[in-house]
Amino acid sequence: MSTADTATWTITPATDADRAQWQRLYLAYGEVAGEALSGEHLARVWSWIVDPQAQTRCLLLREHEQQEVVGLAHYRLFERPLAGSIGCWLDDLFVDPGQRGRGGARAVLEHLRAMAAGEGWSTVRWTTGQANSAQELYDRLADRSPVITTTCSRSHPQTRTERGMSARSVRRFF
Repeated sequence: MSTADTATWTITPATDADRAQWQRLYLAYGEVAGEALSGEHLARVWSWIVDPQAQTRCLLLREHEQQEVVGLAHYRLFERPLAGSIGCWLDDLFVDPGQRGRGGARAVLEHLRAMAAGEGWSTVRWTTGQANSAQELYDRLADRSPVITTTCSRSHPQTRTERGMSARSVRRFF
């Protein structure tokens, strides 16, 4: 496995001129995640990215001095009341499958870490699936949190018992 050479990558905030390349990658990310992203969905997310008043920000990854975007990261800041600080939440990190294993994801994560240090953010956090192919990288760069993430979705208003699931089966399923 190769180590990242961050000098070979350029990471910049997304601009209006980047929309088509961002959309190409975001659609690919949605496909990998099993999500069909509609035109309305794409327009909504892009509007957040380019609105300075919105929370969502986007970094784009390019091979040094190249124009083609090969990766994206959506992130936002969040207040941490117990810590009395601001943290960064990485919502999405995606690198074109043809560019993986060359240090691009590492470069993005190190860029976010440098941003956090420069801006005084206390942490950079993200969630990932246990089977994510980048988990080895994540384990080298960051500590796993002992916190369990729980999701309460409006599309699933029933309790586990009403759906016929025990807490044990839910834990195994996820």
